[in-house]
Amino acid sequence: MTAIAALTLANGEATPVNHTFSPVRIAADGVAHYADRVGGIAIGFPTVSILMREPTKQSRAYKLTIKLVVPTLEQTSASTATGIQPAPTKAYDTFGYIDFVMHERSTLAERKNAIAFLRNALAHAVVTSAIESFEAIY
Repeated sequence: MTAIAALTLANGEATPVNHTFSPVRIAADGVAHYADRVGGIAIGFPTVSILMREPTKQSRAYKLTIKLVVPTLEQTSASTATGIQPAPTKAYDTFGYIDFVMHERSTLAERKNAIAFLRNALAHAVVTSAIESFEAIY
């Protein structure tokens, strides 16, 4: 079992900047929660959660679920009668899930291939165009 530790992930800017997602907690259901607290406003913290489920009698596979959430805050201004700027609120989330299902009989080579294929698929122009520019596949 891997101990919970900070995750350092680069963003997608022209000059990438590393962001540290610090451990927040491990929930009762085993989900490890992380947050990038740099913005200072809790409802705007980007988060990562990771869960590893072991095989059961019904499913003889390990399942790894990773979720990334990047919230966007509303743009507020001091337009109230008092001139006091309202507290920030969340406008929306951009998020993604990754599910790995690895049969307990899978080999290390098969699992390495699966992660390499997924990593390369996420970096492929077809996928990045769909995510970045809403390009449909035709």
